[in-house]
Amino acid sequence: MKKVFLFNTHNTTLHINTSQNLTKFHKIILQYLADTMCLETTSTNNKTLALISQGYKVLAEYRMIEQMQLKGIYAVPSYSSALLWFGVIFVHGGMYAEGVFRFSILLPDNFPDAVSLPTVIFQKDIFHPHICSLSHSLDLSPLFEFWNKDEHHIWQILQYIQLIFADPEGSVCVGLTRKGEPIPLEEVNNMDAMRLLSHSRVDYSLRAKVSIAWSLKHLFDKPPIKDPHYIVLERYQPDLHQAAMERLKSSSWYSLSVQSSVQPSVCVARIESEHQLRQEASTQRANPFGSSLN
Repeated sequence: MKKVFLFNTHNTTLHINTSQNLTKFHKIILQYLADTMCLETTSTNNKTLALISQGYKVLAEYRMIEQMQLKGIYAVPSYSSALLWFGVIFVHGGMYAEGVFRFSILLPDNFPDAVSLPTVIFQKDIFHPHICSLSHSLDLSPLFEFWNKDEHHIWQILQYIQLIFADPEGSVCVGLTRKGEPIPLEEVNNMDAMRLLSHSRVDYSLRAKVSIAWSLKHLFDKPPIKDPHYIVLERYQPDLHQAAMERLKSSSWYSLSVQSSVQPSVCVARIESEHQLRQEASTQRANPFGSSLN
């Protein structure tokens, strides 16, 4: 496994055990299948082939995320199961600025053919209209009515997570009246947060800061699960990380990054509404990058 160091404004390093050009993750899928393969019956063989197909489709989702180059948000499949993903978002602006929120993504067993939506669960209750205060789950229904494997991808979920923290007010509106007044959603996961947001931005901001403070207090907690792909945060140590920092600042690194044919992602501060998010998704479908696995 290759350990990647990502530096951010919280004076921390983000350690993600990633693959070398996805080869390692590819091998993990094949090894898992080899360990469970049994060719005694046609039925078992069909199940094995289905697992192989699903593994490649999940691999394609991970490749899309890398190519989208989303800023400040990271997600990787777990080592134990391709259907469990670990994620973390660093919020740099708005009412949730300085927050570092961990989350997990659970994919349906028959992903991506299932019409049921993936499940996103945050590590801790975050005061937000779209996040349930009991289950810590994120409501994806404002973004997806149901899952369509030909149109929907995990990178869109990550971009949606960026949106709800960058613009919580815009994320709970479905449009504007003729007078230009916002039309709020009728139901959300946390109605108390919705009401407070609509009546007092100041009080809502104070509640958001409580969530931020908790996330920073537990920034360097030990992983709750023994999985080599779990995203680990460590305090910045000059003796250990300065060399990597200098390499990131070097001209050779910059020239390598700008040669990529993939266009840089839109700054999260420019994602002003769910409507814009949908427009970007439509543009992405009209101009796909590379081949996809169906």
